[in-house]
Amino acid sequence: MKPIVVGLLGITHPHASARVRALREIENVEVVAAADTDPRLTYFTEKYDVEARSIEDVLGDDRINAIMVHSKSKDMVPHALRALAAGKSVVVEKPGGGTVEDLLQLAEAERTAAQDQIVQVGYNVRLAPSIERARELIAGGTIGEVVTVSARGSAMVGEHLTDHLNQPADMGGVLWILGCHMLDSLVHMFGAPQSVNARVHKSPRLSDGKSREDSASVLLNYPDLSVTFSFDGHDSLEWFESSRIFVYGTRGMLEIGVLPQTLRVHVDQARDGYLPGWNEWTESHFTPPFARTEANKFSELPELGNISNFHTEMRGWVNSMRTGAPIVAPVADALSVAQIVEASYRSNNAQGAEVSLAAQVPVS
Repeated sequence: MKPIVVGLLGITHPHASARVRALREIENVEVVAAADTDPRLTYFTEKYDVEARSIEDVLGDDRINAIMVHSKSKDMVPHALRALAAGKSVVVEKPGGGTVEDLLQLAEAERTAAQDQIVQVGYNVRLAPSIERARELIAGGTIGEVVTVSARGSAMVGEHLTDHLNQPADMGGVLWILGCHMLDSLVHMFGAPQSVNARVHKSPRLSDGKSREDSASVLLNYPDLSVTFSFDGHDSLEWFESSRIFVYGTRGMLEIGVLPQTLRVHVDQARDGYLPGWNEWTESHFTPPFARTEANKFSELPELGNISNFHTEMRGWVNSMRTGAPIVAPVADALSVAQIVEASYRSNNAQGAEVSLAAQVPVS
């Protein structure tokens, strides 16, 4: 079994500790070092028992063969490019950069990397059991031909005011940094759309000029499928508790929940082990909260308590490095998400006009 030795570039994102904890439950995997110019590095390294080093020391360590990037968005791709140049595999925290151009650079770097270097983006809501099972049912024709899809995502109230969601170099705010989770799940299930119509709303009742958008409504246009996505940054419920994907088919429908993991399947007649009418699976009615309540000193946002999807994500990353298995969250999908968000902003600036997601190729 190939040993995996991991270092971190950037520690101020709350997902950093979740991935460290998830990796340490995998056999023959070590997380040994972290680098960041932020003074909170010492707190993080002491709490999670890793060595504080410089970026150069982490990248120059031949024993380290994998890097996790949890920096500010604008630094994600530069860190990833340096790691790849040093011969390491990488996982880059979502959304993978600050702009579409960043994701294009990452895609080009992946294309020219060595065959055994794995480049993965930190999307893991797509790996939720409810979403994975729904994909199987759709592919198997259990609900017939899919006609329409309606999805919702949200962020907890107050997060829209944080510096994390208002980084100057980012192309957007809450829709880009947090709405990307559910958009990625839609891309994972249905692929990238051909075009987008969108309205992105800023409400003076909810926030002042210090923050960006408050909500968004997006129509994703496919050749034979209509997908709607709504998002807001002022949800009073637990993270992902109100997030849903409804899939309507010619012979039934699906309702997919993320926290707790739920899947409701409606079929018009007995099929594939499902009885006529509603069939429901729920992971737990007492799901651990997604975010921890206690304060931490390395991130502006809460650390995560429920890291079940991170276990799946990190096992996938390690498995790809060890066996060449398909990447569970590829750069190509992250690029599609970035293009959707960028097209949504452009559509809004044109009063909701249709904006094509013209094929873009990595820069050479």
